[in-house]
Amino acid sequence: MDRKLPFSVNRDDCRPLLAQVCDGLRSAITGGFYHPGDMLPSYRELAPMLGVSRIVTQAALRRMADEGYVESRPRIGSIVRDRGEKQWRGHVVFACPEGDENYAQTVIAGVLRDRLSEAGYRFTQACLPQVMPQRYDFSHLEAALSQSTDMIMTMFARRHILAHLARRGVPYAVFGEYEKTPSAAVGGTWLNFNLAAEDFAAACARRGVREVVEFCCYAECDAEAALRNAGIDVRRIRVRPDESDGALIGVTRCGMEVFGRLIERKRLSRDTVYFFADNYLARGALMALSYAGLRSPEDVRIATFANKRLGPVYPRALSRMEFDAHQVGGVLAAAVLNYLGTGRYPSGSVVGPVWVDGETMGEVSD
Repeated sequence: MDRKLPFSVNRDDCRPLLAQVCDGLRSAITGGFYHPGDMLPSYRELAPMLGVSRIVTQAALRRMADEGYVESRPRIGSIVRDRGEKQWRGHVVFACPEGDENYAQTVIAGVLRDRLSEAGYRFTQACLPQVMPQRYDFSHLEAALSQSTDMIMTMFARRHILAHLARRGVPYAVFGEYEKTPSAAVGGTWLNFNLAAEDFAAACARRGVREVVEFCCYAECDAEAALRNAGIDVRRIRVRPDESDGALIGVTRCGMEVFGRLIERKRLSRDTVYFFADNYLARGALMALSYAGLRSPEDVRIATFANKRLGPVYPRALSRMEFDAHQVGGVLAAAVLNYLGTGRYPSGSVVGPVWVDGETMGEVSD
């Protein structure tokens, strides 16, 4: 393919490189630069043309095939399909404010994409980065909505994002910490991070725990009310990680440093359970514990929040509030497909973590 590409990658663009390449290829096809039957450059050819890695271009061509723009032929290449005939039953946009570092969002988006694609619907993910307080970049969303769209599924959307969606006039459903669905939405699924709090409190009571120290850094689960109702004292330690090297590294390091200081000062008590409301915070704390030569539950009793299949990892089964993003993605996909098929989004669904009674809180008291 000798022709120069009609688009380029902008490193100053807030969108991920993969999204930029996909948008460029999509526009090149729909705009007539490539015609049905044309063969796109291979991922090996696209990488140096755009100045990105082969991983990015390979993923972009795979997404073009998933969306029906090209037909991937083994040992031949990616052939532009005839878009004159209908390829998809409809189009769903998944709009979210977080980046790729959010594990739950990434998994949920993947499950939604797979389930909707299997059902014959095109799926587009649009990131809505915050560029300043109370202001978001909607360019990726607007690019997605330039194609006919049946509905928007939004995750963790804040007030200003919801206001923008309402103005667009496209039916949208919400997923997040919304006990009450916004009036302009067609429906919603409530993410209740405190769903396992009462089971956690009951497990503490069975073990004779007198106090729980909660370490938290964002708006995660908060078991304080359930613990106090069970007669257990609660002390919260809110930490502020340095995210200059990335959120995941910053939160892990923060957990290691904060818990490490408690260990150094000999401030740990066997009558206390130390609960880490973020799995990366817990990962850092467990590193500090191992470095000090201490063990759980023999020397200190630990409970954590944990994403299923991600960790944190410890030689013994962690006592934990466990969030299964794969299962939640399936719940959302079923709700979206129900809306697309019937015009009704199932109301009243609540998802959240479950309590797993592991070993790191010790034995149950007699």
